[in-house]
Amino acid sequence: MKTMKWMMPAAVVVSMSLSLVGCGGQPSDNGQSPRTQEQNLGPNKEFYGSDTLKEVLIAANVQSAAGLTIEGKGSGVGEGCLRNGSSPYCIGRQQTLAPMSRDFKAGTCPGGTASGGACCPGESSNAVALDAVSAFVRSTTYSALPNNSISTADLKKVFCGDGTGSASTCVSNWSALGRPTAGAIAKYRRDDLSGTTDTFKSLVGCTTFCSDVTVILDESSANPAACATTDSATVCIGKLAASNANAIGYAGDSARRTGNAALKVNGIAPTPANVRKLLASNPAGVYPLSRKLFLNENVNYTKTAEEQALYDWVYSTNTQDFENLLVEQGFIACSDVSPLDCGGDLGRGSGVCQGL
Repeated sequence: MKTMKWMMPAAVVVSMSLSLVGCGGQPSDNGQSPRTQEQNLGPNKEFYGSDTLKEVLIAANVQSAAGLTIEGKGSGVGEGCLRNGSSPYCIGRQQTLAPMSRDFKAGTCPGGTASGGACCPGESSNAVALDAVSAFVRSTTYSALPNNSISTADLKKVFCGDGTGSASTCVSNWSALGRPTAGAIAKYRRDDLSGTTDTFKSLVGCTTFCSDVTVILDESSANPAACATTDSATVCIGKLAASNANAIGYAGDSARRTGNAALKVNGIAPTPANVRKLLASNPAGVYPLSRKLFLNENVNYTKTAEEQALYDWVYSTNTQDFENLLVEQGFIACSDVSPLDCGGDLGRGSGVCQGL
């Protein structure tokens, strides 16, 4: 999969006013009286959010002719740009939409709705697909490990030791994981703004990473030589796993490529059937690192023309095409019944925040 970065100029520079209603209100296009607030994307229509979803948003931006500049940088950045700013990327709240590889994070909206104050007024958790956070290794290492598998306990030991990053508890040689050929483990992870990192830490039980884990950044010249400076962090981790028999890195499923493989976790493969069990009332046999992916929004604010074009393409005119893009990038459709069949209204409001 080749990394693309497109910037399509907008025909008109738009400064839009936003409609804000109280907690439990509806968006302005449902007839509510607005309070005007200034809203602007960045000078080049920068659009921040999940690096995992970056490639599919680039493709959707092109097909919808929305005119956004898809930047990635992480779910934490997108969430910040949707809320009160995410220095150094956003000055104040610059976005009404944000692609995120996790749901809204609790504790950032004092007095907010939902458990722990996870939701600012008007926020809607819009699930669009499912994904497996996978432990990627070179294909030869995959074949050499017992049952082609790693346990969540061993993943924790490799990346976080006892969970706190204590050096004495960190596993750093493949021999400890049952590979016949010993070798120092080359460990790669997403940064702390990443929703994938939030998901990994939550599901594996990490608070602090081992000191020998290398952080991979989006489009960075500091990444190892196997990666191009135009590579997203997800693509880079996929390349590193494919090129080094001693490498292991966690990433979303779109990191798959020729030469790497996603390990089973606790003996369960990250297949569509096993990931979809996340949505079942009895999720027995679910792949342990399954998650939902989101195109989150705040319904209390009017979208910029560029965001509205993308939103309309996703939810009104090309819903099946958007799901096809997601599946082509390696993500998993929520069901085989209809596109964006992730609960709620086309997945809108199907997570912790319902747009209240």
